[in-house]
Amino acid sequence: MRLLLFDIDGTLLRAHGIGARAMERAGRRVLGAAFTLDGIDFGGALDPWIFREAARRLGHEDPSEFHAAFRDEYLAELPGEIERAASPPEILPGVAAALATVGGDASATLGLVTGNYARAVPMKLRAVGIDPAQFVVGAFGDDAHTRPELVRLAIERWRARGAQPDPDRVVVIGDTPRDVDCARKNGCRSVAVATGWHAAGTLEAAGADIVLRDLTELPAALDRLWRGLSAG
Repeated sequence: MRLLLFDIDGTLLRAHGIGARAMERAGRRVLGAAFTLDGIDFGGALDPWIFREAARRLGHEDPSEFHAAFRDEYLAELPGEIERAASPPEILPGVAAALATVGGDASATLGLVTGNYARAVPMKLRAVGIDPAQFVVGAFGDDAHTRPELVRLAIERWRARGAQPDPDRVVVIGDTPRDVDCARKNGCRSVAVATGWHAAGTLEAAGADIVLRDLTELPAALDRLWRGLSAG
């Protein structure tokens, strides 16, 4: 059995800043008008970490007491931001066809590893016409403290469904060096797609097993990856 763990933002969809705008409004309600996300690297980051970074810049060395309020405000803001966005979220090239193809492979399980809060995930996916139910396992930003821990947790959840995980058969599919890093730290394979903020050369330098222009090429790339593993 094979487990394919997809990132969301920059990999499956382009959000056009909806999350950042909703977070900033939520943060200002909780911590005041000076709250800002300017200068924070979102790529591959976990939502709770983004909040902590912004709060620490305001002098809150331990902002954990404010986190639940921020999360709930953000999740309340997000649907409205999606609905009124001048540039709404959009599915990225090749994603619908790639999910249909790899999801139709009886030997593959689709999952998610994302820094998004768990409750934000179906909102974002449904906004671009992706059915969240096709992802059988997942780990989310409020499940662990680091992205490598999320991969481990997703694998454990897969095991709990009766799978016998082999890290070589787990592929993390994302658009940032952090996605590549979390795969490598768990002995998994990585497919990096240059549809986010990082160029193909940056993703190659990070050590991705395969780098793609977009997910149009994903089924063929996975075939190459599986053949290479069989040959090895």
